[in-house]
Amino acid sequence: MSQIPKLPDDIRLHPDEHLIALWRPALSVFLRKLAFVSILTAACVNPILVSFTEFRGLLAWPISLLLGAVFYAFVFDDVFEWRQRRDDHWVLTNWRILFVNLSDEAEPATMSLADCDTAKSWMWWSVRLRLQPHGAMMMPYLRDRRDVAQKINAAVTAYKASEAKT
Repeated sequence: MSQIPKLPDDIRLHPDEHLIALWRPALSVFLRKLAFVSILTAACVNPILVSFTEFRGLLAWPISLLLGAVFYAFVFDDVFEWRQRRDDHWVLTNWRILFVNLSDEAEPATMSLADCDTAKSWMWWSVRLRLQPHGAMMMPYLRDRRDVAQKINAAVTAYKASEAKT
């Protein structure tokens, strides 16, 4: 039996509106992104470390990985990004996509499915939602990116088909 997700208190659906899905960021996906970018940074740091210091061979890689992780996490504020994103909620209904961050006092952001074009998984940690007539929106750190994109695309297609009939 499928468990119905609980909506955040800030979100109220219209009487004819039906909940399709509710997504939240996953720490494991955030850590996967941090590891990927840290390794990439370490690959750039390692030649510099080997060229300008006494570290050589196997010792250079662990030091590069550590420096890469610290550099990326603190210089680009990635450590603090998780604190900002961990309370995000993305809600998909048959009419719209809603975004609310429970730690933010702003009203939930809402977008009609008529304004959406296509959704695709992006990199290993986000879903990229293309908007009409142009633009894009990122939905970061969602656990099953392909399933999220598929549900959004199906909802957009169904919404536009129902609007074309009227």
